Amino acid sequence: RHLGGGGDVEECSAFDLLHTEKGFTAFEHWYRRSLAAHHAAATPKGDLGVWWPQAFVPPNALHEHAFLDLLRVFAECSEGEAMDLFDLLDSEFLGALALPQVYMAMLLITALGCKQLTKFLHLHSTAFFGMLASGCRLSAAPDRVTWARILTLLRVLGAPGCLISKLCVDFGMTATKQLAYEEFLEVAWAAAFQLDRWGGIGAADIAVINESDRAAAIRSKTCVVL
Repeated sequence: RHLGGGGDVEECSAFDLLHTEKGFTAFEHWYRRSLAAHHAAATPKGDLGVWWPQAFVPPNALHEHAFLDLLRVFAECSEGEAMDLFDLLDSEFLGALALPQVYMAMLLITALGCKQLTKFLHLHSTAFFGMLASGCRLSAAPDRVTWARILTLLRVLGAPGCLISKLCVDFGMTATKQLAYEEFLEVAWAAAFQLDRWGGIGAADIAVINESDRAAAIRSKTCVVL
């Protein structure tokens, strides 16, 4: 996309576009339409028993299968990768994501495709860490993120094994390690810096494409932003 007034034309990535008023408003409207479509026929049923929370979610949230359908509008990724991302952001263990979590997911995916993960961390590391730490509250100390959760994130982003191994050595990561925000940021920044350079696994396979190229069959190890 290009933004600018008069004769000035400025290149604007999908990630940057989501930070503009018009971009966020368009995303929010699209999200609301997706909610309406998924909840049009949703009504609670008393005979579902313990399964009721998974069959009916609040009207302002998406369950995991609706999130998967939504994600596929923006990206091509495996069901396992989409579900891992869902679990990372479902910090309240509700089996559903609200607008802030879905928006964070879109920011992360577009940052990956546009090779702007370091910029994502610069702008959103505090809020993103908060979501990850909240999801670790049953397995880690307060305001800590487990290394296992960071590993899941790195794999969703397509980090190669050599990069993960290097991070383990450089930062002394172990299976039981719990990271405070400052430690998380050091590890995440090192990973993001390399992924922005490499583009994750197979840099040539990860690309942002225009709407005019939507029909092109482009795939990557993780996600291809549309």
